[in-house]
This record gives sequence, C-alpha cells and structure tokens, in this order.
Amino acid sequence: MICFEYLSLSTFLTCLFKFNILKKLVSINSNPIYFIDSSLSVRWFVIPIITFFGKKINKLNFKLIEITDNNGELIRYRIARFDLFEVQKKITDSISHKELYHQSWNQGSILDYINKAIVGGSILESESVSRVLFLIEVLNWHMKKINCEQALLIINKRPWLDIYKKIAKNYQIVLLGFHNIQFKLSDIHNFVRNHQWLYGVLKNLKYNKKIKMERNSKSSLNMLYLDGRRDINIEKNGNHSDFFWQYNSHFPIEKIIYKYYSSAEKLILNQYGVLPIPEGVIIDKNCKRNYVKPKKNYSNVFQKESKILQLILASYDLDRFYWSAFFKFYNVKVFLSWNKYTHDHIALLDAINDNDGILAIWQMAFDGFEFAECALNADIYFCFSRFSLDLEKKLKSKIKYNIITGYPKDYAGPLLKERASNLRKKLKANGAKKIIFVIDENSTDDSRWHTGHEIQRENYSFVLNKVLETSWLGVIFKPKTAKTLRKRLGSVADLLTKAEKTGRCFIYEKSVGATTIASPVLAGLSSDICIHAHLGSGTGAVECALEGLPTLLIDREGAPFSKLNELPLGKVIFKDWTTTIKAVMEHFDTPGGIDGFGDWSKIIDDLDPFRDGKAAYRMGTYLHWLVQGYNQGLDKKTALFQAATRYKKKWGEDKVITT
Repeated sequence: MICFEYLSLSTFLTCLFKFNILKKLVSINSNPIYFIDSSLSVRWFVIPIITFFGKKINKLNFKLIEITDNNGELIRYRIARFDLFEVQKKITDSISHKELYHQSWNQGSILDYINKAIVGGSILESESVSRVLFLIEVLNWHMKKINCEQALLIINKRPWLDIYKKIAKNYQIVLLGFHNIQFKLSDIHNFVRNHQWLYGVLKNLKYNKKIKMERNSKSSLNMLYLDGRRDINIEKNGNHSDFFWQYNSHFPIEKIIYKYYSSAEKLILNQYGVLPIPEGVIIDKNCKRNYVKPKKNYSNVFQKESKILQLILASYDLDRFYWSAFFKFYNVKVFLSWNKYTHDHIALLDAINDNDGILAIWQMAFDGFEFAECALNADIYFCFSRFSLDLEKKLKSKIKYNIITGYPKDYAGPLLKERASNLRKKLKANGAKKIIFVIDENSTDDSRWHTGHEIQRENYSFVLNKVLETSWLGVIFKPKTAKTLRKRLGSVADLLTKAEKTGRCFIYEKSVGATTIASPVLAGLSSDICIHAHLGSGTGAVECALEGLPTLLIDREGAPFSKLNELPLGKVIFKDWTTTIKAVMEHFDTPGGIDGFGDWSKIIDDLDPFRDGKAAYRMGTYLHWLVQGYNQGLDKKTALFQAATRYKKKWGEDKVITT
C-alpha cells in the first residue's frame, strides 16, 4: 500500500524516480495507491499515468471520529494527552536540538517557549506534529481495514523526520519525506514576523494607526491589561462577559485597559469607564531590549530543524520586544488572559516581567485530562479546583502561585433565573410538560480533521424527532457557534424549523464574535434535564452540574481517561443518542424520576470546592490586591506574596499552592 499526504504531478514525478516508486508500482500488482489531499493536476495527469501501469488510485476516505485506539479513545485526544509529550521529549533529546541549542535560550522562559512551540498546533494545521502523528494512525487504521501488512507513507518533509520514521516503523509503515514546493500564506506570515520592523509597520497600517501613539489622558500608574475574547458585555446580567470578575468585585474600572476593533466597541468601553486602546504595536526608537536577542547555533546538516527554530526564536523576540514596549508605554503591571493554549503567552510573561509586572491566567474551560496545548507558564493561575491544579502538575506547567477560586462563572445562576423561568413558562404554555436542554460543539466541513457536521446533526435530529412525536416534550438548544448552525445542519435545519413552529422548541442564537452570548446555565435553568453531547469537552455540562441541575454526558468520540468518566454509566454517562433518549423518557415516565439520574455528587467537590457563587469575586479581589500592592510601592515579588497571604487568610491555606 502506498499513500501520499499531498499528491500533485510534480510530487508524483519526484517520488516516482527519487524513491524508485516506479519499481514498486510495476513489481507488486496488489499495491493499492491512495492520497490524502491532491492538486487539480492529479485528475488530468497523475491518474492516467498510474492507470497506464494497471493501477487504481483513490482518495483515502476517513473521518476523525472513526480513528480510535484499543482503549476506545479518540486518537486526536490521545495525541494531545500522551503522544505529543513523548515526541516533545524525543525532539529535545535529539542530536539536532542539542547541536542547534544556544546559550541565549537560558534567558527568561525562552526554552519553555521553544519546547511548547515545536509541538504546537492541532491536526487542523497541515505542518503540525499532531497532523503527522494522526496521519500515521489513519494509515494504520486503513491497513487493518483492508488487511494490509505493510505500507509506504510519503509525506511533506518536516523537521525531526527521523523521529516520525521510528514511530511509523512500529506500525509497519515506511515513512518517506520529500520537499514539496508549495506556496502557502503562512510563508508570508512567517516572513513578516521574521522582520520586526516590517511587522510593526504593517500591523499599524492594517489598523489605520499612527506609528507613534499618544498615551491616553486616562492612563495612570499600575494598569491591568485585559486580554479578552471580545465579549464586551458591561451589564451584570449573567451573559458571557470579559468583565465578569470586575463587576463582581471592587476592582477599579479605570485601571483596566482593553483593545477595541471597532468604533462601536470603543464607545461601549468609554461608557463603562475602561481605557480603550486601538490594535497595533508601539514603535519607540528609545525602546531597547534588556535581554540578549535569542539565536541558534549554525548547522548545515539540520536545515529543516534550523529553519523552524529560527522562526520560533524570531516570533519570541518580536512578541517580547513589542509587548514589553506596550506594557511600559501604558504602565501595565498586570496582564490578565484566558489564553494558555498556545506558546504566545510565554513570551508575554517575559515581556511583562521586563516591567516588573505579573502575568495572570484564568481557567476558562474544564479539562478532564491532560492536553499538551494547556501547559502554561504564569505568575498566577486562577483555577477551578485542586483537580485542575493536579493536571497542571502532570503537564509540568510553571506557575508561581496557583489560586483555587472555584468555577468563575458561578455567579450567573441567580441573575438568570427570571429569564429562564419566563422561557420555561412560554414552552409550557404550548404544551411542554418536560423540557430537555442540549449543548453541542462546533463542527467544520472537513470531518477528517474535526468532528464533522454529521455528529452535530445527531445532536439535533434525535431530540427534534422525539419532540415532534411527543406532544408534552420540549427542547432548548444552546449551540456553541450559532451563526453557521442552520447551514451546518443541512436538512436537519428543516426539522428544527418544524419543531420551532410547535412552540415547544427554542434555540439561543444571538452571538457576539464567534460564540453564542447566552451561557449554558441559562438554558439549563429552564429545563428538567441537561445533555452535553460531547464528554471530551464538557465545560457546559460542568457549569450546569455545579448549579445543581441534573446533567447527562454522551461520549461518542471516546474519552475514557477523562475525569468525567468517573460518573456512573447509564445514569450520567451514555455512549449514543439512542440510549440517552430512551433513558431520559424512562426517567420522565418514572414517578419521582430514576434515582441518581444526572447526579454528579460523586465528583462535584473535585470540580469546585466552593460552589458559593463567589469565584468571580475572589478572582477580582485578588487582582485588586495586586494593583494595591503596586500602588503601595511594592515590587513584583512582594506584591505577589502579600496577595497570596491575604487570600490564604480569607479562604484557606489549601487554596494557594506555590511552586
């Protein structure tokens, strides 16, 4: 079996002669040929050539959800949970990594930045480590399917190819890498980021901003820069908001800096009292590095590895240099972000440290098991619970102060009860006696690299059909990405419209940015049962369960190592929609309901030890203490220690863990 990662006329001819593929094609009559992706030339040139040799060539068809291991774990999950750590160690221990290593990497967090960057990116990204690991697993899956004992996988040449070859060999796959000359937009992106001055000019031109920016008159000492998700909701109404921690505490609003991307956003921020600043970079000729610009040792042997490390180092230097200038220009002492998922925040940690400032990350989503992308470096991490902290230890995250706050959005329930009650009354007025709430995830057109539309259509079709055939049943949907939902649903969208006409079906569709503005608990409070159709994520389910709402999980993808799988099978955990709907209807038909149905009490303390609605208050108050410390003239180390001491005294010694 022969498989091409990317097939075009040029790549085929190159492989044909360079790797002597011609001999393999002619001599082995049973060799099937496949490709993952291809150019337009394949149809007109490559297929006729292969046909001439009496062969057939086909696109290798697969779906991400089909690729699981012997434990029933989705390979995409396993790669993030286990494989990437193994490959990362192999890379850092490799001869090429050691030869290219330069002593300048010992500054700040540069080495951590490099090590996370080299395994960064999901399987959606064609050049990522995750993608090549996944391709090997896909081919192994297909070999079993067609009873093939050996295979040849021809991939685009990558850094550290020898490591992938050894991994592939374990599956009886021979891995060959060739240099594919293919123009990509990412090449332009990389070129620009490799030239610092050009990046600054183009970034400011993009946002119609003057090269030299003036400091706003509102700007004062010891500001907090809020790295948000463009959830600019300034009302304390329970909807998603980047400012949830501020309006649940006494943090001074005038101390917050926030970037805007439109005049409407700027107006709202001004009205709220936040200092709005435009996107762009600070260009100041007087700004100098207080660190040695990182470099690598020269090597004419490891060219691919050298190139990728050069890009990583240039990206680090660019971000640290410009953000350091930004923090100094606006007097920022605290940088608050949710984004731990890329290596970018590690450069920002060093940049804020250049201003004797603090990087704080707050836990946005529930992680049921280790994800390589979640490894972080920070001064402060506001996390849900000790379980969340234990995951960070497994990830070898470097955090000075781990602050256990509880689930940060737990304040929302009381604010949403009236709205939730009104919706429930509306559905009941149209005949609904029992109401189901369904939480879904996003999907993409290509089901090879992401859960496709089909699995999302199941999240709607099973329940909608049951609503249409059951006159007393209602349903509420809160999609993760509502803007594209009806298009992604295909024909199921007609079913949704039909159910909506009964008056017993409601869907939250209002969005800000990419996500729906309503929180899961809003829909949950209107319902009798909450169902999250994706156990591998589960944040929405956790939110509802922490509110005390009976909540079910469906594990169709396969996440056996998730914390959530400790919940009882058949009462909380289900494997498909058919058994879930059957169990829900049985629960509704049972007087008083099935005992323990949707009950999370077994693990609830591990998810949030507080559950008092004050997590946002604790987080905002802690940030306020940090700014107060700077206002008192304290340095970073002392401000951190003082805030931690105050938190321990108020909330318990076990709620602050230092490393």
